[in-house]
Amino acid sequence: MKPFLSFATLLLFISSSVMAQTTKNDIKNQFKNKSLTEVKEYLERQNKEIEKLIRLSSTSLKITPGDVDLKEVKTTEKFDNSPKEQIIKQFNKTLDRLYFSPQVVYPNTDLNINYSAGSLVYSAKDYDDYKFPEPVLKLKKVYFQDGKTSNFDKEIHGRNDKTTDEIKGTKWIDSIELEASYHYPEAMPVITLSPEKPLQQFTDGKIQLISVNDGKANLKVSPAVKEKIMKVEGINSAGKSIEQYGSSSSSNSSNFSVEFLAQYYEAGKSVIEKIDKSAYKDVDELTEDLYSKIPKEDKNKPENLVNATYNFRGNITQINVFLKPEQSAINNYRFVLQNSIKYPDGFGVAYNKNELAGILDKDGKWIVQPVHDRLSHYKGNYFMGEVADDGYRTVLWLDKANRKLVPFNYRFYRDESIFDKYYAIEDGINGPKGLIDIKTNKVLIEPTLNNIVVKGNYIVLRDHNETNTIINKDLKKVLTVEGYNYKINDDFIFISKPYTSKEKFADYSVLSNIDDIYNAEGKKINKEDYVIETFDFFGIDSLLLVKNKLGKKLFINTKGDVVIDGSKYKDVRPFSSGLAPVKNAEGNWGYINSKNVLVIPFMYNEAKNFSKISAMVQTNKGYQLIDHNNNVIKKFDDGFRSYSVKKDADNLTYYNYNGNTYNSQGEIHKGDR
Repeated sequence: MKPFLSFATLLLFISSSVMAQTTKNDIKNQFKNKSLTEVKEYLERQNKEIEKLIRLSSTSLKITPGDVDLKEVKTTEKFDNSPKEQIIKQFNKTLDRLYFSPQVVYPNTDLNINYSAGSLVYSAKDYDDYKFPEPVLKLKKVYFQDGKTSNFDKEIHGRNDKTTDEIKGTKWIDSIELEASYHYPEAMPVITLSPEKPLQQFTDGKIQLISVNDGKANLKVSPAVKEKIMKVEGINSAGKSIEQYGSSSSSNSSNFSVEFLAQYYEAGKSVIEKIDKSAYKDVDELTEDLYSKIPKEDKNKPENLVNATYNFRGNITQINVFLKPEQSAINNYRFVLQNSIKYPDGFGVAYNKNELAGILDKDGKWIVQPVHDRLSHYKGNYFMGEVADDGYRTVLWLDKANRKLVPFNYRFYRDESIFDKYYAIEDGINGPKGLIDIKTNKVLIEPTLNNIVVKGNYIVLRDHNETNTIINKDLKKVLTVEGYNYKINDDFIFISKPYTSKEKFADYSVLSNIDDIYNAEGKKINKEDYVIETFDFFGIDSLLLVKNKLGKKLFINTKGDVVIDGSKYKDVRPFSSGLAPVKNAEGNWGYINSKNVLVIPFMYNEAKNFSKISAMVQTNKGYQLIDHNNNVIKKFDDGFRSYSVKKDADNLTYYNYNGNTYNSQGEIHKGDR
């Protein structure tokens, strides 16, 4: 396209080489059949467009980030230019987290998988920059609850409004095997640029480091190369990668130099002035004059490069430029998803083509016909139906024998079952409480109570007078307790009461509370009055630390017999995970086992309770974790502000003054750093 053929050619940045090739015939053809007046109007319009181009050629388009305080240097991990393993790991991790909740729309089943290709792509950082084809997910096998399987090779779309992942049949599905196919990049080229090696040439352009100072790297890059840049990494003098916080770019707005455009403008202006003076006898003469005045070559033509600046949180000495990989490979990943829907005794909600719900059995046959506008499984043999007048959904019980749903006249007090045998119910919202049998829907305890709660191996029934009736798993009464001065652990009930004897209890100068201990038969097992450690109970060692009225600390067993006399030690603490801390007359701590054998010698300034792994102890040199054989697991330079004391714990937690939180292995908790 020649420069005089259209005003738009100038604004579309036609190349100066084409303008330089303009011939007199081009101009003659453009002015053909035009009068001198018409040519003048044409040249005036063209000069206005050239003026616009001159202004544009004197500016550039730029986006610039703000400055950063170079004193706050921030390093980061070096960029991995071979991210295959990272992408595969992240994709597979995301795929393993998928779930499916199949919905039967008779006579077929919608798998209803929570999958989308977009979410998978988003899960791997910068993956969408590669512009790879979308991942493909295929259903390969279905495992049914009756033990049978079916093979498939069917593409799955997941959360897609236009596609339903449907398979034939209504049998309940246990799990599905899927195969995901996705691209990953081969290792990407990396170009290192520094003041000593500032230039890299390519077949389609170049990249040149102009300067690197004040945390900024200034580059000139060919547009084709700029499109290939994946990441620019700044490296400091110590070889560390410095965190990038922004970038800017600018480009020339014209492929012509201002001088070249100005010559075109002056040529047109001169011809216009001569037309006004009637200096031309005809258009041919004008053409000869104009052609003699226009420039034939743009000697100062700007190089078509992008100016790019990358800012870093610290001074850098070189940069690594990572280019997008030109090749990719495909990874195929097979995995299995478990059905997230539970089918109590093989029954589940299904729909017909009219979107009405019923219940199917494990063979895919209707046990309750699809006549409900709304139906969903609640728990056990209970289902949720339509919304009632009170604004809550109705509760229905599945009567399997008569193949029907029966309205449930109560509300559930709590969702969780009690010992997998009962449900707590209430008569109306916040009404009186009772118990029903899970299997039969029969009311076992009428709803007349103020509260029902599970503690240890018991159910506690509280009436409106705050009298607690403690019953066992078979609903047999064990004990009645007034008020709140009791606690339960497993089979044992501890009842606290005031010590009313005139005799002073140990070294207390005022009356003290004591605890009576009752077993599963409701029998009191303590043979004298005791004070019990607040958080102690019969643990895996079946030993409980108590103090009698003489001030002696004793360990009793579950029959109430004293098996260890702790008064022989200066101090003792409860058993935990097989060992109890004991203190000798010299003030040193060690540990005894349940047979009262000293298994860890008196050598510590302080000794805490054991978990299944370790215990925290203190020496003259500081704190350390030891195992059950007194081997040191970890030593600490700083002390601890607090720690957990849970009995028989798998793991304990220790809060150090250095700000870290440690577990029983001496490891820092995730998230603390």
